[in-house]
Amino acid sequence: MIKCFEKATKKTIILAILCISVLLLLGACGENSGGSEDATDETTAATEEQTTTEVAAQVSDTLVVYFSHTGNTKAVAEKLHEFVGGDLIEIEPVNAYPEGYDAALDPAKQEQRENARPEIKGTIEHFDSYETIYLGYPIWWGTTPMIINTFLESYDFSGKTVVPFATSGGTGIAQSIEDIRSEVPDADVRDGLLVRDNDEIEPWLKNLGLIE
Repeated sequence: MIKCFEKATKKTIILAILCISVLLLLGACGENSGGSEDATDETTAATEEQTTTEVAAQVSDTLVVYFSHTGNTKAVAEKLHEFVGGDLIEIEPVNAYPEGYDAALDPAKQEQRENARPEIKGTIEHFDSYETIYLGYPIWWGTTPMIINTFLESYDFSGKTVVPFATSGGTGIAQSIEDIRSEVPDADVRDGLLVRDNDEIEPWLKNLGLIE
């Protein structure tokens, strides 16, 4: 009887130990599982925060936008962009002007007579985020090409700083500045620069307090 009791006791102890071991193992798995879920949640939150930050970083407060027919204004815009950074966007007409400066004069004059608003390809996203807008164009018939008027009337410039720059074969920039101010009276339109040499860009920007 005693031997049988001892055998039964040993079996009971072994079973008890096995049950306790299984319970401990299940508890450990549960803790690890919970830890994995917490880690996953933290990783997801960190990823979402990083994505939001990256999107915010991509939206600049500075825009260099220009219309260029022969490429002269484009070259100036690209040089200016090196100093001020931000986004660089070209204004492109839906109906292209004839190639060459002289060939474009007649259509440009006709648009001016008709006070036309040539259609622009596409739109500018996040325009509201821009605080300073550098606006480049060639001087056509004493002022801005009419496509610049289209651009100015396509967006809300209230409270924005507009910095004009232009290229020209001889005509000054003064009339175009007046016309821009008339188009966007709620903007701060700064004194523009008629660029004859790219070396003029940096001192002009510094004089306006736009770069250090």
